[in-house]
Amino acid sequence: MTDRPKSSFLAGDGVAHVLMAQAALIFALNYVIGRWAAGEVAPYTLGFTRWTVGALVLLPFAWHLIRRDLLLLQRHWKLLCLLGFLMPLMGAGITYVALNYTTAINGGVIQTSLPVLIVVLAWIVLGDRVTRRQLFGVVLAVVGLLYMISRGDPAILLDLAFNRGDAVLLLCNLCLAGYGVAARLMPKEVHTLTLLTMVCAVGAMCHVPFFAFELAQEGLPPLSTKAVVSLVFVAFFPSVVAILGWNVAIVRLGPSRAGFYMYLVPVFSAAISVPFLGETLSAFHLIGVALIVGGVTVSTRKPGTDESA
Repeated sequence: MTDRPKSSFLAGDGVAHVLMAQAALIFALNYVIGRWAAGEVAPYTLGFTRWTVGALVLLPFAWHLIRRDLLLLQRHWKLLCLLGFLMPLMGAGITYVALNYTTAINGGVIQTSLPVLIVVLAWIVLGDRVTRRQLFGVVLAVVGLLYMISRGDPAILLDLAFNRGDAVLLLCNLCLAGYGVAARLMPKEVHTLTLLTMVCAVGAMCHVPFFAFELAQEGLPPLSTKAVVSLVFVAFFPSVVAILGWNVAIVRLGPSRAGFYMYLVPVFSAAISVPFLGETLSAFHLIGVALIVGGVTVSTRKPGTDESA
C-alpha cells in the first residue's frame, strides 16, 4: 500500500483532533443531560444503564482480548475492582447525584481540575517528582477551584455554606484522579479495550445495590421523552463513543496535547446549558476556570531543570 500524502486529513492529526473535540462535547453533554434528567430519572438508574450497556456493547469486540488477558486480570483482580469502583461508581455515577443539586456549568468547570488532581495524587501515592513550578500550578488551580465553589465569596467556605452538589463533584473528580493514578499500576500488557470493558462491567456491578434500592423506592422511570433520551445518551455516548475516541486520539496526539481539549468541557457545558437549561454564566465561573486552566497548564508540564519542591 502506498502512503497517503502528509497533507491528507486522514494521514495527519485531523481525525485525532476531531475525536478529541467530540469527546469533550460528549463529556459536557453528560453534565447537561444529567442535570436535565434530574428529578425524572433517578441518578443510579442513569449510572447502572450507562455502564451495563457500555459493557454489553464493548464485550463482542473485546472478548478475544479478554480471553488473552485473563491470567493478568485474575492476578490483578483487586486492582480491577478498585478501578471499577473509582471511575464508574464514584467518579461518574455519583456525578448524577450531584447534578440534582448543582448546575451543568459547575460540573464542566470542576472537571477542568482533573489533571492537577492527578498530579497531586501521583505525588502522594506513587512518589512522582513535583517541581516548584508544578507546585505553584497546583496551588493556583486549587485557588481557582475554591473560588468557583465559593461563588467568589470566601465567607461561604468559612461558613461551610457551599453547594453540596459542588462538593460531591469535587469528590467525583478526586476519584477520577485516583482512577488515573491506579490505572498506571495495571500491566501494560492488558489491552486498553480489555481494561475498559472490564471496568464497565465492574462498575455496573457496583451500581446494582443502589439501583435496586431506587427501584424499590421509586420504580422504573416513566416512559417519557426525557427519560428515554437521557438513558439512551448515557448508555452509548459517555462510556463508549467518547472514551474510545479519546483513547484512539491520545495515542496520536500524546497526553499533553490531548489534555488541552478538557478545557473545552466547561465551554461546551456553558454554551449548551445556558440556552437549553436556562443556567447563568457568572463572573466567578470565568475567574475560576481561568485560574484552574492556568494552574493545570503550569502543573502538567514535564519537569524541567527546576528543583523539586
